[in-house]
Amino acid sequence: MNLLPRMERIVQLHRDRVNAMATALLAAFLLLVITDVAGTMSWYGLAATLVAGLVVLGNSDSFSGLLLLAAMVLQWLTSGMDAGSWWVIPAAWLLLVAHVAVALVASGPDQAPIPRAILAVWVPRTILVGLATTLVAALTLLIEPTNNELMPYGATAALLALIVAVLVMIRLTGDEDKETPGTDR
Repeated sequence: MNLLPRMERIVQLHRDRVNAMATALLAAFLLLVITDVAGTMSWYGLAATLVAGLVVLGNSDSFSGLLLLAAMVLQWLTSGMDAGSWWVIPAAWLLLVAHVAVALVASGPDQAPIPRAILAVWVPRTILVGLATTLVAALTLLIEPTNNELMPYGATAALLALIVAVLVMIRLTGDEDKETPGTDR
């Protein structure tokens, strides 16, 4: 296997795409560390993440990004990390960050910069989704199903919180979608 053409490709990538690719690969590596600390070392997940990382380096299209995300999910599932652990929140953030980063890398030609207008929309939305995820996960972890008459099911409260968070997110980001170029507001 000749790695030289692939290294040429990496050198030709625009700096924005290199940064997004590095972010995705760093998120995958950190997920390996977190799942190793919170669970056990998954050799399947490690191997899949390494192979998918090499595929992303060689070709950063949507399919290779999907492979990296699938490898990260495999790592999470095979590590034995407890679903009731607080480690699930940073792990979910890492999956979100990797998803957005691989999508940004695959969003255009290798030599083109990532348009600032796209970043201006994606970054706040990613933060809002991450915060909503954190809120729902924290509520779920704090309010466990108990025999308490006031709040018997934490998952129900978490689902209601998710619905409220999605409605707030739609409201906050809906005004950006209504603006059209060339009009004054």
